[in-house]
Amino acid sequence: MENIIIKSQAGTFSGFCENKINNFYGIPYASSCADSNRWNAPKRLQANHIHTESVRGPSAYQTIVNKSFMFDPTLPVESEDCLSLNIAFPKEESNLPVMIWIHGGAYLTGSANGALYQMETLASKGVVLVAINYRLGPLGFLKLDEVTNGLIPSTGNEGLLDQRMAIQWVKENIESFGGNPDNITIFGESAGAWSCALQVGIGINRDFHKVICQSGGGDAARSIDSANQWGEIFISKSHDIGLSIDDLMKAPPEQLIEIAKLMRHIDLSDGSSWVMPEVGFSPVIDNLILSSDYINNFKTEDFDFMAGVTLDEYRLWSAFHPFYKNLSKENLIKRLSKIFKHSVEEIIELYSDYINNNNYGYLLSSIMTDLTFGSPVEELLLKNKNSYGYIFTPQSPLLNGELGAFHASELPYLFGVQNKSVYKKWSSNSRDITAKLMQDSWVNFAKNGNPSNDDFEWLKFSNSSNYALIGDSIKNINSPFKARYQLLNNAKNF
Repeated sequence: MENIIIKSQAGTFSGFCENKINNFYGIPYASSCADSNRWNAPKRLQANHIHTESVRGPSAYQTIVNKSFMFDPTLPVESEDCLSLNIAFPKEESNLPVMIWIHGGAYLTGSANGALYQMETLASKGVVLVAINYRLGPLGFLKLDEVTNGLIPSTGNEGLLDQRMAIQWVKENIESFGGNPDNITIFGESAGAWSCALQVGIGINRDFHKVICQSGGGDAARSIDSANQWGEIFISKSHDIGLSIDDLMKAPPEQLIEIAKLMRHIDLSDGSSWVMPEVGFSPVIDNLILSSDYINNFKTEDFDFMAGVTLDEYRLWSAFHPFYKNLSKENLIKRLSKIFKHSVEEIIELYSDYINNNNYGYLLSSIMTDLTFGSPVEELLLKNKNSYGYIFTPQSPLLNGELGAFHASELPYLFGVQNKSVYKKWSSNSRDITAKLMQDSWVNFAKNGNPSNDDFEWLKFSNSSNYALIGDSIKNINSPFKARYQLLNNAKNF
């Protein structure tokens, strides 16, 4: 392993070279957000001589109640001083396309340091790969400024601003790491995809040129009223354990996370609370950072766009939720009546192929897949004039196939860990072929705005609603669920 020293505008950094890939871990892109900086917008670091360790920096605090099989036990220590990024790029190359990964995790959990995100895979294909950390949960996405009469400055968009500062840091410094600052792609999955969409929504002084949204649309920001309600609940829960507003600014961060855990399963009144999978902490439409029409930037701004879904997104939650087990038609109708203002029976009929032995659980899960992921993603694809869509189809063998192509199941393929023991169970037998298809397509898109290669031409989405169907091969198909999306959108009550 060879030590590497690089000087940039931000300072001097040490890394290492292994298998012809240069690696730099734990690079700070902003000042610490602990102590007096808690719940403030991130602050730029002054240029100085910084020597990073060859280990990944701290992760943001994780708001986890029940650890699922997707939880990564290898994450480093959690800290408020978490605003750092990791970089990987091929040795002795320059002017390479840049890809900035924004991890998912419902704005509650996740890290750039996750073992799932093996950085050298994509870097070895001729890009500079950057993975960023940002504040999560109550420290990054909790609006308290109004409900505390300004005593706590948080707007609910601190995590979003962290991401933006990280992107700016990359723009200003990445040339020193072999990257082209004029060819930057941001990409992410789930909350990372929502974040990418919202970074487009911010719009002003955009420092990236291409966007990939994996299983996430542009609908993850909440209204000021909803955010204030959430903030009031947080304050109430704080009072329940004896903490005043003044106490919150100096309370141990672990205590803030415990308060956030107490808010699990609290639903606000609108129909969307029955849809989104436990996203209580999220960005806010504040008309300062995000305006109410932010999604229109997908139509008015000039950038290349790619987005898609997995075939069975919602089974990640429905397969483990008792409500979905042996679900009767009567209980299905009760649930759908909370989400839709009309057409419930018509919706059930349209999804009737998913009824299994009078169990309506798969049917409801498919509706939730379309409503939460499929339809919002297609809406973004339709708005952008230079877009490419995909549907990821490989079925996971987990739980005897019950999970199907579940939410996040494409990630082992994209990051080249599909053959590691922990992820083999996620994947189909043809996983190597699928992995190469995905990696080549994503890298080609980052290079030139088109995911096509010599063997396959991706058709643009915009005019003909084309999707690329990704499995052990890849082919173009017309949008298979357009009728379903239209019916759901016309009937929903939010």
